[in-house]
Amino acid sequence: MNSQDKKTEILIIGAGAAGLMAARELAKAGKKVVILEARDRIGGRIMPLSESQFGFPAEGGAEFVHGEAPITKSLMKEAGLTLVPEEGEIWSVRGGELSVLKFFVQENEELKKKLDGLKEDISIADFLEQNLDPEKDVELKNSIIKMVNGYDAADPNLVSSFMIRDSWFGKEQLEDGRIKEGYGALLNFLESECKKYGVEIYLNTRVESINIEQVLAATDSGETYEAEKILITVPLPIIKEIKFDPEIKIVEKLKLVDQIGFGGVIKTIIKFQTRWWENALGKDLSKMYFLITNEKFLTWWTPSLQMKTVLVGWMAGPEVLKYKDASSEELLDIALASLSNVFKIDKDVLAKEVATYEVINWSTDPFARGAYSYTTFYTKDAREKLAEPIDNKIFFAGEALYSGEETSMVEGALGSGLEATNKILST
Repeated sequence: MNSQDKKTEILIIGAGAAGLMAARELAKAGKKVVILEARDRIGGRIMPLSESQFGFPAEGGAEFVHGEAPITKSLMKEAGLTLVPEEGEIWSVRGGELSVLKFFVQENEELKKKLDGLKEDISIADFLEQNLDPEKDVELKNSIIKMVNGYDAADPNLVSSFMIRDSWFGKEQLEDGRIKEGYGALLNFLESECKKYGVEIYLNTRVESINIEQVLAATDSGETYEAEKILITVPLPIIKEIKFDPEIKIVEKLKLVDQIGFGGVIKTIIKFQTRWWENALGKDLSKMYFLITNEKFLTWWTPSLQMKTVLVGWMAGPEVLKYKDASSEELLDIALASLSNVFKIDKDVLAKEVATYEVINWSTDPFARGAYSYTTFYTKDAREKLAEPIDNKIFFAGEALYSGEETSMVEGALGSGLEATNKILST
């Protein structure tokens, strides 16, 4: 070991929700913990944007609190944060017409019956091919594909029909909400808790290699960190970018990574001068908070009905791959074209309405390579196996590895951090 080596009990790679949650709990248990984070900020795929820019805590990454989310809500209570339930109307474009959406795919009993009858898992694309009439069920098929792309950020040719069945029909659909103060406030609370218990956090520090037997991590600046145990909490694609030695011990893990889907998302937050959409097309859209379209930016929402002039555009799934080299200006133009097509307003008129904007392409983010995981028809038990430690020295956590149903969500990341903590403390 040279003079640049640093020692700790637990070394955590990544200061996202999973890493910070695990760090706090391990430090509370009396462990010496160091976190290495490649970005110049904490949060990972939680990315708060400037409040001064948008007039409220806008989110470049994770935004919604989905369903029950007991871990998230418990942490919010500790931090003194406020949950704001979703309110307003969901609008949809059907047959070229814009109307309030009154019937949801999840209410289709015939579809549920056919999914329940599946004996073995197949992709949802194959399921639709085998079970829907190509002429009569065009609209239903379109709605399902849009949900798979937009909500799951998944490829219909890969996503599991069992997962769609269980997540769409297997439980009561609960209301989503937002954190009034933003997810950034939740992560800032976790960071302050970590520091209170003595956790050291180093930003701009990318781990390039890990020696499994020596439990040693080397960074891009040439520093090395020795630990008793290492917890890796980076997104799935980034696991494959770390060099492991000996390589033989990671081969099976990398195969498991490839069995779990990882979807791309481009998120565009646009602050306009006015709420120009409120009376568009002669309709009362003042209560619209969600809009589902057939455009490249498939989904739009407004973060608040309280006169915010912001619309958030969402492109997800395989479509995102076409724009890996697109600039923010080009993506803004595509976003405005999407709105122009829906609301029949000239794109140049909309462009003049833009006060400020941000485009976040998670697929090209060098520290994420995508937005969140999904279950493929060949994932099977890959999540559980990937979450198992190597030699009780190298541990893994993150939204993709949570044992509960909330994979792909912040709740899953926090829960996985807790699960990894328990494994580490029990070995």
